[in-house]
Amino acid sequence: MKVLFWGTEHGCGTTSSMAAVASYLSLHTPNRSICVQSKSSSGDLEFFFKPWERRLMLKEESTYFALEGMDYLIWQEQHHSLDMDAVKDVLMPLFDYRMHYILRGARDKPGLYPEQTMKLQQKILSQLEQSAEYIFVDIGCGKNDCLDQLLECADLLVVNLCGRQEEVYRYFNDPLPYEGKRLFLLSNSNYESVYNAQNLSRIYRIQNDDIFMVPMNAVFAQACMRGRMEAFMKKSKGIHQGDRHAAFFMQLQKIANRVMEVTAHE
Repeated sequence: MKVLFWGTEHGCGTTSSMAAVASYLSLHTPNRSICVQSKSSSGDLEFFFKPWERRLMLKEESTYFALEGMDYLIWQEQHHSLDMDAVKDVLMPLFDYRMHYILRGARDKPGLYPEQTMKLQQKILSQLEQSAEYIFVDIGCGKNDCLDQLLECADLLVVNLCGRQEEVYRYFNDPLPYEGKRLFLLSNSNYESVYNAQNLSRIYRIQNDDIFMVPMNAVFAQACMRGRMEAFMKKSKGIHQGDRHAAFFMQLQKIANRVMEVTAHE
């Protein structure tokens, strides 16, 4: 199943929300997941899962570079027949191999690639489904032809909202042209906000079980910045009522359950 995460604007937590949902699902169910980014962004998956001390301190920019991650898979699809060996070469394991992510590569995508790149990525996403039950794809924000092509292969679309008045009005007045099922996330939100899940559900006729809040959590945000999301998410295994992170993990549980429920009928 291909689950696409799209943000209404930059900086609304789309990548971290996707990674958190995929992590929770991988930790608490038998399902395996792979996280992918269709193009570069400021919140790359590698930064969330690789601690500072394990990152390269200096990367020299050059027109020559070693192909890695999605770049490598695109090259394989262009010049060879993409096989499972190539896919296994780029999968970065997490949570005892129950979840993987793929490096975005060295180039911005799709800007420096030919027009057919998105079609190649569609083929690659289908190939990845042989390795995991769920493929989570961060498709960034904004609208363009590449987005339309990726939406064609989606089983579920998750729309990430910040909850600002202008942003909410703009989205619901001109929503994405997607015919399939969609869920809504309010990232870094609080229940006292005017544009909370309950009010948005009432105003825009969204089913209550299709809109969720991801509560603001400073420890989670710090874990993302320091590349320690994996360690933070493992805390959800022993969480109990009254714990300071209980509300955060309870919402992730609801979202993960809804994702599984919706995609089971696709």
